[in-house]
Amino acid sequence: LYNSLLSYSDNVFLFPMDDFLTSEALAISPDLMISRLETINNIVNNKSSIVITNLMGYLRFLTTKDNYINSIISLRKGDIIEPKELVDKIFSIGYIQDTLVNKTGEFGARGFVVDVFPIDELNPIRIEFFDNEIESIRYFDSNTQKSISSIDSIMIKPFSEFLTSKSVKEEHLGKQKYLQYYEKVVNICDYLDDFYLFFKDYDQIKVGFKDILNDIVEYNDGKNIKFEKQYMFNLEDIKVDFPIYYFSLNNIISNDYVSSYVDFNVKTINKFNENSDEIFNYITKALNTSKTVIICLKKHQIKNIAKIFNNNVVYSDFNNISLNSINFIEKDINEGFIYNNFVVISSNELFNIKSNKKKYYTNYKYSSSISDLNKLEVGDYVVHNIHGIGIYNGIKVLSLNGISKDYLEILYQGTDKIYIPVEKINLINKYSGRDGVSPKINKLGGVEWKKVKSRVKSKVTDIANQLIKLYAERESRKGFAFSKDCDLSVDFERAFSFDLTPDQKRAILQIKEDMESPKPMDRLLCGDVGFGKTEVAFVAAFKAILDSKQVLFLCPTTILSNQHYKNAIERFKNFPVNIGLLNRFTSPSEVDRILRGLRDGTIDLVFGTHRLLSDDVLPKDLGLLIIDEEQRFGVSHKEKIKQFKTNIDVLTLTATPIPRTLQMSLIGVRSLSLIETSPINRYPVQTYVVEENKQILKDAIYKELSRNGQIYILYNRVQSIDEFSIRIRNIAPDARIAIAHGQMNKNQLENTIIDFINHEYDILICTTIIETGIDIPNVNTLIIIDADRFGLSQLYQIRGRVGRSDKFAYAYLMYQPFKSLNETAIKRLNVIKEFTELGSGFSIATRDLSIRGAGDILGSEQAGFIDSVGIDLYLKM
Repeated sequence: LYNSLLSYSDNVFLFPMDDFLTSEALAISPDLMISRLETINNIVNNKSSIVITNLMGYLRFLTTKDNYINSIISLRKGDIIEPKELVDKIFSIGYIQDTLVNKTGEFGARGFVVDVFPIDELNPIRIEFFDNEIESIRYFDSNTQKSISSIDSIMIKPFSEFLTSKSVKEEHLGKQKYLQYYEKVVNICDYLDDFYLFFKDYDQIKVGFKDILNDIVEYNDGKNIKFEKQYMFNLEDIKVDFPIYYFSLNNIISNDYVSSYVDFNVKTINKFNENSDEIFNYITKALNTSKTVIICLKKHQIKNIAKIFNNNVVYSDFNNISLNSINFIEKDINEGFIYNNFVVISSNELFNIKSNKKKYYTNYKYSSSISDLNKLEVGDYVVHNIHGIGIYNGIKVLSLNGISKDYLEILYQGTDKIYIPVEKINLINKYSGRDGVSPKINKLGGVEWKKVKSRVKSKVTDIANQLIKLYAERESRKGFAFSKDCDLSVDFERAFSFDLTPDQKRAILQIKEDMESPKPMDRLLCGDVGFGKTEVAFVAAFKAILDSKQVLFLCPTTILSNQHYKNAIERFKNFPVNIGLLNRFTSPSEVDRILRGLRDGTIDLVFGTHRLLSDDVLPKDLGLLIIDEEQRFGVSHKEKIKQFKTNIDVLTLTATPIPRTLQMSLIGVRSLSLIETSPINRYPVQTYVVEENKQILKDAIYKELSRNGQIYILYNRVQSIDEFSIRIRNIAPDARIAIAHGQMNKNQLENTIIDFINHEYDILICTTIIETGIDIPNVNTLIIIDADRFGLSQLYQIRGRVGRSDKFAYAYLMYQPFKSLNETAIKRLNVIKEFTELGSGFSIATRDLSIRGAGDILGSEQAGFIDSVGIDLYLKM
């Protein structure tokens, strides 16, 4: 609905609330909260708005509009206000206090300096006081903490939807209660002036309300909340930072609101079979019954369709429609419809291409940046370039000449310590080496650190020489320079049924540049699962094929090669490309045909597993090798791939680059393209880290089944997977359950997965075999048992298996109750929870580098050198 309306107006906003009450107690989704705050901000400033919300969003308690507007803090240079008073104000509107401010919604205070990262700003703000006067307001860089530019004023908007001047933590309030209730609460309607309210499927809303809320919450005058039954576990036992507050449906649908139950007189149009006679006859019939036809398309689509009607058309816009004629309007709408005497047709009916208009929100830094993830905690090892490795001991306030300032205290050998002013934090890095390696603490003023550094420097020089040699070799090699784009390649790119994201466009340009140069391309394309890397790869493949070159597409698993092959058949169907598939399901006769076709040049593009690296695969003129998830191939396969790289263009696709490939890219040994913007209609996966709990399992399963979806349950112990499946059968007796793991007979495994894809099962209990690229848009709930046992990039990859359609997806990372998790596992689970933002794959891998430690860049013998100075300094050198 949101996407349809966006076609007609920009003032359309979403107010989404998670429709699972208890999840708000477990973990609130930062992404949905940002959407809600953004909507509130927009409608407060915007006279005409359309707000679309779901049931939980509609019933949500909010502070009043006046209270919201009054709580905006406006500051100008020269204003008089006590720093402590400002801190209390910022705190009361929902900001969270932290030592270093580097994501939206945080603030920090040090003496006469207050840092805050307001909503709506791209960079945080530093406010400096002289006594109680604001002396300066500056933007600063959240990574380096250095100032960027000065400004005269700033507005700090609330970072919470349910504000009350009293909802401040105990430390700010003395002994008052941690949570306070409001004087008056309203719902989202109160923010709109003079509004109309439309319910879509009112009866469904009532049913949904009964299911979600009546069991749990009874509304009593906004003063207290009564739980009617135990729901999953006792909600009062969970430490929640806010009251769980919702209206009841009857409270809110009253005579105060202009409620319209509207049955719009709108009918849908069936899709045409891309058959021009069918389109022509349909439109002619409509005109003959006194209807007006409006065809809304993109510019290049209008040319093709207008030809059918021999100039009997009018080019117009919505304000100048010519009645009883065929009107062409250059506008991209979601779908066509019939309304009274108007027939409106879109690309959805004509070409089965849905318009995907969506606003890109880039203004928020609610996922931690890398520096935030390497946040210093007391006891962490740090590296100072001059003094060496010490231990961070927190922030200390020291007075010098009567002026108090904050310093970082770093402890060295013996009783030595140094103090670094907070603003010079960039002088130190958090130490990261391999897991479990404790570095040697240096002595201040000793020569030892200098020696270590010079040893590493000489080693680095050796590596640099190797790299230069490697590069010189590659630079001197001649590859094939592909020709520039032609009309056919433009048509191919236009035929893609979605709008490309800005990052996809950039990646395609970079790859084309590489291919058009005579040097062999070796590019790493890093983008999240489902971010459209395949389309970028297809564009590159088509470019190669247009120059009569052949393309091999290498996949780590049979299922993935099947899936890519099917996608390619669909994507290339209107273009002259011969495609083959080589894996263990290919029949012997088909294998012969493909191998022959590769040798004589009649086959252009072959998908396959490592079977493509066999000696009998001899392409006549190979121009491009595309590798999906290179890290999943064995050493011998990688050697074979290396040989290809000497004179053939190679494109490697990966969702989370393993640290080694990541380092190679970071230090410029390989070209790197990043796709970080999510495709249209993709929502971040709502991620909850919880103790394993039968009731949560049941709720999560039935919630997904109620919307006819499917569920992955990841249980990574083959020997007891059958026992576990019996537990799940007891929890959800009416669900159809299948089991899949790598020790099954291969045909049986493939058949199970194919049946699951065809929705013959509701739940797939499986091991990590789902980690690589099976794309089933209908699976939108993932439950991982013993999530603390997985590596970070693995968790991230697996989570990417859900949320691949336009539905909300949920991931529950569960660990055993009463288990004490080790520090690394806790870090991993926290990171995966923080990184709900789509497109965090690159940050995750970088983060993994510092948790797992810094493996080897060109060989294992460097590990010791890296450990002696830490990865950051090593890479700097």
